[in-house]
Amino acid sequence: MRKTAFLLFVLMSLTIGAWAQVSFSAQTDKTALALDDELTLTVHLSGVTGNIVAPQLPSLPAFNVYSREMEQASINGRTSLLFRYTMVPRFVGNATIGPVTFTYNGQTYKTQPIAVQIFRDTNGNHTRGGANTQATSTGAGASSRKQNFQHLPPLQATLAKLADDRAGEPFFLVAAVNNRSPYVNESVTLAVRFYYSRNFYDAPYQKPTVSNIFMEEDGKSEGSQNIGGTRYQYEEQRYQLAAAQPGKATIGPATVHYKTGSSPFSAFDRLFGGAAVSAEKTARSNPITLSVRPLPKEGQPASFSGAVGNNFSLKAQASPEQVEAGEAVNLSVTVQGPGNLKATRDLDFPPVDGFKIYPAAATSGLAQGKNGTSIGYKIFKAVFVPAASGIYTLPSFKWSYFDPTSATYKTLQSDPISLTVTPTSKNASGVNFAAEGNPTGGFQALSNDIMYLKTDLGEKETFLAQISRWWLLNWLLAGLLIAGALFTTLGKKSLSKKKAFLTAKTHLKKASGGQEVADAISTYLQQRFDISTGSLPLRDMALSLHRKGVRAETVKIFVRLWQRLEEERFAPATLTSANTGKLAANALEILAQMEKEIK
Repeated sequence: MRKTAFLLFVLMSLTIGAWAQVSFSAQTDKTALALDDELTLTVHLSGVTGNIVAPQLPSLPAFNVYSREMEQASINGRTSLLFRYTMVPRFVGNATIGPVTFTYNGQTYKTQPIAVQIFRDTNGNHTRGGANTQATSTGAGASSRKQNFQHLPPLQATLAKLADDRAGEPFFLVAAVNNRSPYVNESVTLAVRFYYSRNFYDAPYQKPTVSNIFMEEDGKSEGSQNIGGTRYQYEEQRYQLAAAQPGKATIGPATVHYKTGSSPFSAFDRLFGGAAVSAEKTARSNPITLSVRPLPKEGQPASFSGAVGNNFSLKAQASPEQVEAGEAVNLSVTVQGPGNLKATRDLDFPPVDGFKIYPAAATSGLAQGKNGTSIGYKIFKAVFVPAASGIYTLPSFKWSYFDPTSATYKTLQSDPISLTVTPTSKNASGVNFAAEGNPTGGFQALSNDIMYLKTDLGEKETFLAQISRWWLLNWLLAGLLIAGALFTTLGKKSLSKKKAFLTAKTHLKKASGGQEVADAISTYLQQRFDISTGSLPLRDMALSLHRKGVRAETVKIFVRLWQRLEEERFAPATLTSANTGKLAANALEILAQMEKEIK
């Protein structure tokens, strides 16, 4: 019975483990579109094996699905699939794409619902297909058409208006931003669309050049638009921008070099060698100029980082939260919010009593948020090393930003972090050459002088007995014995000291990294001065060296070297072999100077 229960438990665990590896999600390429546009729903499925049944779409009363595609990849027996559904909206209003469901191994998975806004099409029509409810002029009278873009989001409305002005051109590029007068470092979205109504091929895209702007790519999408009675397809590339300085900032034109006509691999070309293709043509987007506003000086806090926007968040966390004295605690402070935070200033870590702090380089980028939006993030990292045991509290960290909506500065503050530091359990490295039972060194009296006994009074004195009565010779022999003992003891002590330096010298010449240099110095200090680098703070190490006879100037040089080695240990910068050699040579020079000063 127990074996059966155990087997059932194992099978259930394996099944649960298999479920836990399945990933199932859905997203759309846009959450707001015009009635004459199209929407792509992408469903991602991974971590499955065997024959897979396609996911089940929910009821979609607001859309018609007219295209379905699937891509499949298999890695180590695990299948990853992408299902793409292209849909066109049926009516104006707010719509919801319900959960997509998928059943695998008896378990049902569901995606999150997606809210979508559907606006009137760019020509103001209410219906799709059949006759238009509003007549559209073409040709010479095209300029008299009245378009309605007020139902579109601002950036999409601008792009649609620019495209509508190019009606009749089979290929063209347009570009627009959502804010032409941003503050310094305020996030600006740039969208570039390539419209086409005919087939083309061999069309490399070149992104726009910018001046006084930081720019980072922020995703691609596709769609369609009815322009002047002609159906156009478009491909859109978005960017996140941030101006570096107040004044003018320029966005140059993006370009697409394209060719039209039959493919260069058509039968006509292969058979006759003719050129049934057009010459290369170029489409360019409109340049854009931004008027960048300076940030106000009044009320700017010291913790202001240069970030501009709203809805930022700040979080600090430490790992691990319980360590031994001398061990590293990794601290990370994460900021999330709109736009690209790469250009903002790094966080200043204030000094904390009882800790040495080694800041590391910050990382930043863009992540995908809800409903296809982009979220900027920046992670500040540092290593905190406690010097002694105890209960510590890392204080709150402050980070400020400018809110352009209210034109005020706001400050975020993280929660304090509690750390528990226990005494170190590591033994000091190195070997102690002091005599056992005599930790202070020096000499000890072993016994009194030798007393000779006469065993036979009746017989003739031996030669040794006669010599024993020569007091001068006796004193001379005793002196020689004492001198020999002194020579032997001093020789051993000198040898141990000399061995400490020679050992350090050998290790330093072979060192291939900062940690090996530090280990060689630690062993030398333990053997030569009985100083443990693992349990003493740097200040106490310096005081001990000074008491041993090392000059104050040499101690200062040693302190700088040790601080450099600690930086390499807790915030490594990948020393080159040349830099390691310089560190080792510097260390050897300092140890040699110590040897001279303590003789």
